[in-house]
Amino acid sequence: MATGTLTPTLTLSSTDLFSDTLSLSNTGSLSITGDREINRTKMAASSAETIIFANGTYTRAMVYLKNIDSTTAILVDVGTQVAMQIEPGEFAFFPWDSSADIRAASEDANRPILEHGIFEF
Repeated sequence: MATGTLTPTLTLSSTDLFSDTLSLSNTGSLSITGDREINRTKMAASSAETIIFANGTYTRAMVYLKNIDSTTAILVDVGTQVAMQIEPGEFAFFPWDSSADIRAASEDANRPILEHGIFEF
């Protein structure tokens, strides 16, 4: 599999949260040498399903999650622990050590769609 470069950038800015203007930006450069994919999954209501398996073939990776629904939150577990609740339109990008499955479920019966990606390095 060919290698490639992923350039994540995070920018935080505000003119009214603090007495001074907030302007933070961080950019990284990741050499992606293993698996990489982006998928969309319609979430099952109230029953978590595995979206990324810790099957022993992955090494350290970055994970991207985005709730593309407009009304329903998605609950995300890493292993057996609830790790986050992603509200409509929100996203997450975080390192994953591949030791536990990443599972997700809809907060209700609306079955929102979760966009998810993995970038192994």
